[in-house]
Amino acid sequence: MMLRTMIKKEILDLKRDRKLLLGTIVLPFVLLPLIGIILYASIAVSPPVIEIINYNQSNLPYIQIISNYITRNGGTVIYNNTNTSIVPDAVIIFPNDFNINASNISRQTFVYEKILISSNQEASNLVNNAIGYLSYTLVYNRIERLINSSNLQHVVNPDDVINPLLVKNFVVTITGRNASQSQANLSEMARIITLVLFPSATPVIFYVTDGIVGEKERKTLESLLASPISINSFIFSKVIIAVILGVLSSLGDILGIVIFSSLMSFTFGLPLSLSTPFILIVILTYLLAVLLTAALSVILLLALGGSMRNMQVINFLILSFGLIASFSALFINVANLQSPLNLVLLIPYEQLSLSLLYFVSGSTFVSLSLLLGVFAVCVIILIVSSRLFNSERLLLK
Repeated sequence: MMLRTMIKKEILDLKRDRKLLLGTIVLPFVLLPLIGIILYASIAVSPPVIEIINYNQSNLPYIQIISNYITRNGGTVIYNNTNTSIVPDAVIIFPNDFNINASNISRQTFVYEKILISSNQEASNLVNNAIGYLSYTLVYNRIERLINSSNLQHVVNPDDVINPLLVKNFVVTITGRNASQSQANLSEMARIITLVLFPSATPVIFYVTDGIVGEKERKTLESLLASPISINSFIFSKVIIAVILGVLSSLGDILGIVIFSSLMSFTFGLPLSLSTPFILIVILTYLLAVLLTAALSVILLLALGGSMRNMQVINFLILSFGLIASFSALFINVANLQSPLNLVLLIPYEQLSLSLLYFVSGSTFVSLSLLLGVFAVCVIILIVSSRLFNSERLLLK
């Protein structure tokens, strides 16, 4: 009953602070999807611009090969550009004697390639891949002429000569099972999610610390503690409201991830399927990140005290834990997580980031075990903290 009364009080306080609600709940719903749309628009609206300069009309068949490759792969081609307002990302120059050398089986031919220093890597890759494709075509044509001239056209296939080795690619999970390319791409997506997962939970630190210390600063703590409300109800009401607000603010992050991954998959043609189990694991990880942040905020507040300076220290410590877990997930291979490297599991939040990696790597049991362990630790921390807190500690620290 007392806990319900305190929760109602917290809700009323939140209703009065509309700026807090706007900044922590509404904005994530708008900003993160908007970022995903802007990223997609910047790629779709501004594709790499490749200029082709030609000094001989006989080069046109080869220029057409490169031009078709570039346009098929999302680039824009302009020819002999005279418009100074258009600055191409790269330039390919076909010299006057290109056709003569290309058609002669005993000669080498060449093109000039210029890359604008400020262009992105996508433009450079597109140009190099297009030139590589042209080179492959020239080799194929030369082999075909050799075979025809030696009356071997019914015996030898040019494809067999130019591609004597074929590679069959397989992706396997850490349990040894074959995985689809979509699942492999999902593994990279999981590492991206860890980068935004824990910073998104940090507002919970403010909800908890300000909810408790703020009562002291606003001179309302003494009257609350003098009422019949128990210290447990006081602490848990703050934590419950902080978790609810953290969950609501995280919904925007989850929505942004879904939109971002969908747009990236569509733009670059990557097979990426956000399966229901994966989405559920991401949501569960977000919930536990919020709960763990609240639990750490309470235990550190208990250990360090409730001054405004200590609130900054608490914020720094928890944010540091989250950043370590976020960036370590970029290079840790969970299949080789042996001693002493497995000691990273002692770092808060590390269990959550590795849980995502274990799940997409095919070890669902380990993933769920880590999440269950985090939940158990959070409950223990909150129970212990509520019992160690007392009125004197809140008032005097």
